[in-house]
Amino acid sequence: MIQKRPYEFMTKYTQQTNWIDGRGNFIAFAFFLGGISGGLFLASAFIDGISSSQSLLGMFVAWLLSLGMGIAYMIHLTKPFRFWRMLSKPGTSWIARGFIFIMLFIGFTFLTLVLSMWAPNATGVITAFKILAGIFAFAQSIYTGFAVSYVSAIKIWNSAILPILFVVCGFSGGLAILMGIVVGGSESQIMSVENVTRVTLISFAVILIVYLWNSTYSSTAARDAVARMVGGSIASVFWVGVILLGVVIPIAISVATLFSHEPQVGLLIIATICEIIGGLTLRYVILKSGVYSPLVTSGGTEL
Repeated sequence: MIQKRPYEFMTKYTQQTNWIDGRGNFIAFAFFLGGISGGLFLASAFIDGISSSQSLLGMFVAWLLSLGMGIAYMIHLTKPFRFWRMLSKPGTSWIARGFIFIMLFIGFTFLTLVLSMWAPNATGVITAFKILAGIFAFAQSIYTGFAVSYVSAIKIWNSAILPILFVVCGFSGGLAILMGIVVGGSESQIMSVENVTRVTLISFAVILIVYLWNSTYSSTAARDAVARMVGGSIASVFWVGVILLGVVIPIAISVATLFSHEPQVGLLIIATICEIIGGLTLRYVILKSGVYSPLVTSGGTEL
């Protein structure tokens, strides 16, 4: 049961609010932007079969999304103009590491875009900066999962699977945006993205199931959080936002296009929108389901 009165934290699960309610909602949004930005950059930069202009547009959108992530973090901070103090503690703070990853990704992506536009013949330098940007795109994406899983007091978060889930979900969302970019292109360009998307969506569904299954048997607090997620106060958001929009509809459309003789533009756009909503909803649900364990069990034993 969830705490309803101030003193009930001793015997009941306590809902965490710092990372989801009020200004805390910007954390969920920042995590979403970080994952989808990193995924979009990696997809745009390294998937074969799309044009150079589509690749550059995807990387540019990823750069904008990363800027949005930084802004969302700043809004969440109670004293945003002192954020530089946090940067001095990367050894102990995942949020500090995240800011560093964001800044490096933004910087290397900017250099990649500028050189690609105005010095396209400098292929060696462009490739070097693109690889560096890709490294920090991945770091930016996976760090959001580590920042959450590092919180050992909240058992549903404290899972080694969570960073993997966030990366795959972010890559899926990035592929969705890239599909929106290439959907007006040739059939081969669309299929290049769709083939990767199909595998990613199935991987995401499997990892999500494993994460929930593992959490159910890891601790009573995690089991309680999963119960709230799938059948409690946030069940409707989970089943509609994550499962239906984020998994079922995109996979169904992806399978349907596998047997189609020509690109189904309308369906692909629907899948794109659903995947983006599903990615944002996943972060919200996981953060919202986080609870602190009671200090004393029902039998009176201290935890």
